[in-house]
Amino acid sequence: MPFIIHRKPPYRVFVEEGNGSAMAHVAELPGCFAVGTDAPRAVGAVPPSIVAFLSWLKSHGERLVPEASVSRPSMADLYVETPVSGSAPAQAGSRAALFDYDKDAWNDEKVERTLRWLGYSRADLLARVGNGSEEALKSRLVAPGRSAWDTLHHIANAEYGYINRLAGPLEGVEAVTAKTPQDARERLAAVREIVERRARAIPAEKRGDIIYPTWASRPDEPWTLAKSLRRAIEHELEHLKEL
Repeated sequence: MPFIIHRKPPYRVFVEEGNGSAMAHVAELPGCFAVGTDAPRAVGAVPPSIVAFLSWLKSHGERLVPEASVSRPSMADLYVETPVSGSAPAQAGSRAALFDYDKDAWNDEKVERTLRWLGYSRADLLARVGNGSEEALKSRLVAPGRSAWDTLHHIANAEYGYINRLAGPLEGVEAVTAKTPQDARERLAAVREIVERRARAIPAEKRGDIIYPTWASRPDEPWTLAKSLRRAIEHELEHLKEL
């Protein structure tokens, strides 16, 4: 009787769905995601999303990602966890799930690599908006009732929220407030500096700790360093498409 070897799929996919949308996350590639109107459609979009994500990393000089052992995956290369209901981060203001892989205590190399990937998304964002003035950003509509300036501020504020929930409360401690900086590019830069500094300051033994931010909105939503950084990449890449 021949032996049958069952290969473990190289990519773990975690899905959250709610309010008519679903978002699938690739555990091995923080920031790589796919969306759909329901879980099956989101999962079905994962293989091309992995290909596109790896191509994006390569375009920025990130040629080796050890966890990405299959560069052009099929559905057979995915291990899909049971979807989580009640969260829909692709919709503004919705909560985001905390998955098992978000609880990993990252080593220094993975923290720095993920921050580097955040730098790639920021470089693409700034290249997309160009060197126009604040007035030009405010007059450039990217969606009904939404300007490019609004989108940049939204990205900065969301990223501040991610790190505030993890390392806060930051109000009155950091220089960023609801009103300053108002310049969109300055605000993005100021928040990113906070994110990088605060993420690096978390001791290695605390990186997998689950935080319930009693000082923030939705104090019952759990956060970890991994969740905070992956959501920062996902969110910036989401809005990069509308610019």
